[in-house]
Amino acid sequence: MDPRKKKKEATRQRLLAVTAETLASGRSFDTLSLREVAKLAGIPPTSFYRHFHDLDDLGFALIEEHRKALFALMEGVRGQVSDGRSLIRASVEAVYEFISDNQGVSRMIVQESMSPESAFREASEGLFLAMASDLSDYLEREAQQRGVPIGYPKLAANAMLSIMFTTGITLLNTAEVDRDRHINAAVIKVKMIMRGAEALGAK
Repeated sequence: MDPRKKKKEATRQRLLAVTAETLASGRSFDTLSLREVAKLAGIPPTSFYRHFHDLDDLGFALIEEHRKALFALMEGVRGQVSDGRSLIRASVEAVYEFISDNQGVSRMIVQESMSPESAFREASEGLFLAMASDLSDYLEREAQQRGVPIGYPKLAANAMLSIMFTTGITLLNTAEVDRDRHINAAVIKVKMIMRGAEALGAK
């Protein structure tokens, strides 16, 4: 890569990183300013525009980076099935760890998806819809391979993701001693959804 392009990309990633870190401290995105983010990244405010059109553009980029990372994560988790690990438990644990490691942006996406006036609502909802569609397709393929019919895979996928993300966000404010209990409860709920979908598919 050209040194100038490499430097520009490094600055862009730094802007994303400092914003994510600030969100992880408990700030909401709408309290941030372009000048503040630029200062945290160590660049003049005017240089910000070399990387993003405005602060909203940076917000959309954060959501897109989050989406790519989540898809890569879930693809990796599915590859662990051959190792004998429970896919459901592996998925719940992986999503929790991801949310814990990326709690600022994770909170932002959940909050923005529920805000009717948010500029990021459509993008946040789109992330969940894309993940649900991907999971639904996987559930159907996996069911066919096992020779087990599955009913309402899209509804099942939506319900599973809702539980995983809700649990992940909840665990951010949960004492360490109680986390295993919440994770185990989430695993049981997702298994119940899976068994119910299989039962409906068999009718």
